[in-house]
Amino acid sequence: MDAHAQTPPTRAVTLAVLGLASMTIMANATVASSLPGLREHYADVPHIDTLAGLIVTLPSLAIVLSAGLMGVLIDRWDRQKLLLVTALLYAIGGTSGLWAESLWGMLAGRLALGLGVAGTMNLGMTWASDLWQGPARARFLGWQGAAISVAGIVFMLLGGALASYHWRGAFAVYALIVPIAALAFLVLGPHARRIAAEKARPNAAASSADRFPWAAYAFIAPLAFLFQVAFYVTPTRLPFHLEALGVTSPLVVGALMAALVTVSAPMSLMYGRIRARLSAMTIFGLSFVLIGLGFLAHAMATDWHGVLLGSLIAGLGMGISMPNYTTWFMERVPASMRGRASGLLTTAFFLGQFASPLVSAPLVAWFGLAGTFAAVGLGLITLGAGLWIVHTLRPEPTALEA
Repeated sequence: MDAHAQTPPTRAVTLAVLGLASMTIMANATVASSLPGLREHYADVPHIDTLAGLIVTLPSLAIVLSAGLMGVLIDRWDRQKLLLVTALLYAIGGTSGLWAESLWGMLAGRLALGLGVAGTMNLGMTWASDLWQGPARARFLGWQGAAISVAGIVFMLLGGALASYHWRGAFAVYALIVPIAALAFLVLGPHARRIAAEKARPNAAASSADRFPWAAYAFIAPLAFLFQVAFYVTPTRLPFHLEALGVTSPLVVGALMAALVTVSAPMSLMYGRIRARLSAMTIFGLSFVLIGLGFLAHAMATDWHGVLLGSLIAGLGMGISMPNYTTWFMERVPASMRGRASGLLTTAFFLGQFASPLVSAPLVAWFGLAGTFAAVGLGLITLGAGLWIVHTLRPEPTALEA
């Protein structure tokens, strides 16, 4: 499918694909600033603390259950029709917090949002692979990482600002999918028709000698799961920790969490240079140690300054971590199986997001909010040190393999 990629995509196409990626990655955490107000509004609902956390992470469950199906539909159905259906699910489910009266109705809306995210996310990833090749694709993925981080900052701040007027306000951010999907529908139409025509031609079968690297997946999947469990402790528990420290402004809460993304953006853009000097295993260890140190700073904070410091430190680790998972795993995957590998890695990531509030809930019950950040931070530092020991015993190459 490289023939149509010889002509560089227009600026409108580039903006459309970047927009789809930006709207999906930050879909879960956008409403984190609304959680304290939501918890107060539904204070009479049993287990409201855990259910409030699920407002953030429940879309991940829908993504885990539907991402594989969405990938099949992209290959077998009209992409533009799928874009319209999933964007509609995204808009209705995302804005459900504006109009759903019951908490259970809102949770159902979050499931619909997850279905929409699974579709738009896979469409964005597929378009990125179809329309950019070789070095151009590498450059585009760098722009995509920066766009996702910038969007994360904007959505966090915008969600916090809207939540400062009313706790339901942050849910209005999801309506931004409407103009982005409209742009994508208009400018990607010619490419969709061209791809559909190419798919009608006979394709070469994958080599029967290819073997999926299950041993590599057995290593990377638990790491990806634990990374996302730790990452989503921030949007699900940090707002309540800040509330305990006397920080009650939703706008300030959103700004403090956006600080994490602010640091991670340039670190993601520098990943190629860092990987040229450090092995993937060293980067894994470094990222877990940095995130752990950031969480310890959260635990020891007595005001918002300490939380800001923790977010900045954790952002360093998160910025170099995300591209490292894909790079390490894809080096070991046959070309004919990269789609399956991407789906399996995505499943591990989103399982971690969904499980995060369920894992942290007993920790909060046992140790409190500050103690939870301390326990998770110490666990991450221990894991990072263990990965360094593994690297010492079984060194890997520093530079990326060709």
